[in-house]
Parts: sequence; C-alpha cells; structure tokens
Amino acid sequence: MVDILDAARYLVFLSYGRKQYSLTPLKLQKLLYLAQGWSYVWDRRAAFWDEFEAWQYGPVNERVYETFKKYGRSEIPQREGRDLLEDFDVRETLTAIWNDYGRMTAYDLVELTHHQQPWCNAYARGSSITNNSIKQYFQSTF
Repeated sequence: MVDILDAARYLVFLSYGRKQYSLTPLKLQKLLYLAQGWSYVWDRRAAFWDEFEAWQYGPVNERVYETFKKYGRSEIPQREGRDLLEDFDVRETLTAIWNDYGRMTAYDLVELTHHQQPWCNAYARGSSITNNSIKQYFQSTF
C-alpha cells in the first residue's frame, strides 16, 4: 500500500513516459479511483488507505484535489511526477491503469465512473465512497 499522493505523482511520471496522452487533475482523480478498484481485483487489497468523495464529476480524493487543483483544466506539469513507488504491486497496477485508461479523456472517465455503483450510490446519498464499496463492486463485477 502507498500514500495516494505518491500514487498520483507516479501517474504523472507515467504520463510523460511516452507522452501520448495528457493528464489533468480531473483525469488523475478517475485513474486513482480505478486503480483502487482494480487493486482489489488483482491484488486482493487496497492500493492506498485514502477514500473518495462522490462529487458531481465522479470520485474525488480531497488530498489529491487540494494538491493539484492549481492546474485547473490544464495538464499537470512533468515536474509534479515522481518515480518513487516501492510497492511493486501498486506500481504494476498504476502502470496497467495508465496503459488501459490513459487514452481516454477525463470526460470519458467521468462517464465511466458515473455508471459504476460506488459513485452512483454515494452520490445519491450525499456520502463518501467507501473503500469497501469499491472493493465489493470491482470484485463482484470484474
């Protein structure tokens, strides 16, 4: 398990690897949410302890939001990236998420998460998206 900000910075690092796709703060949030879900499927454990909130445009982690909100709708600059994840399973999960979902736009990912139960249920209740709800959904669906 890693700190979610370290995971976010690793995704920024990956986004500049072959520089095929841009990474905005909105897109970053959705990729982290997907990484959490797929980590439960592939590794049977959470990638990070942090949870997400159900905001209008999908899952959002408050710490990640506060760190990267200064970039608004712009691409997160390369200087924010870090290749410092020691947890091999999480590195592998984040790399797979970038390779599979990185080509999608932020708004494609918003649409994707809007059709998934963890966000739908939490948004309807006005509550947080628990890691347990992400775990149950991804393990039962994928």
